[in-house]
Amino acid sequence: MPQKMAREFGPAGWNLFRKLVEIELETNLVPGWAGAVVQDLADWTGSDLPTVQRLLEQLVTGKYLELRDHPFLVSFRIQEPLRVSLSEAEIRERLSRRCAVPPGIYLRYLTPLDAEDKIQRVVHLYQCCFGISFTPKAAEDLEQIAVSYDMGTILETFEEAYHLKSKGLSWIKKRLAGKTQST
Repeated sequence: MPQKMAREFGPAGWNLFRKLVEIELETNLVPGWAGAVVQDLADWTGSDLPTVQRLLEQLVTGKYLELRDHPFLVSFRIQEPLRVSLSEAEIRERLSRRCAVPPGIYLRYLTPLDAEDKIQRVVHLYQCCFGISFTPKAAEDLEQIAVSYDMGTILETFEEAYHLKSKGLSWIKKRLAGKTQST
């Protein structure tokens, strides 16, 4: 992807896109809207303001980003699925050559969350917050959460835990206990 974007937009285009991905990853548990001050983007990427603004427009035209414009602030979302030159299978195969990659691992901008069943989505949220390993008891708790609450409430609670840097599933269970269960 770096080479493809550098060919399309120049090295500054890849540099800006990479920074936007970093910001979005810091902001959201799952892909969503994020924001940055345009001048900060220029400072962080070493590009001037007109170049950043031109590149943002090109990234939108190239279908890599969605933008909501505000004066001095850019609100953005990385497109999903992200257009890459490799298939999901090829990406997984390349990753497996470098490290052990479980077959069900979620590729943030490539695999849509709604492609998974509800229990898998809750497990994925847990893994984003607390890491990929968990106990059998945690697996049971995650299944119970998936069955007992609507996905909006679950996502909201995990997002809150993510932003508060909660240390475990017990916080999420307590928080959910105070909310209405789905029927």
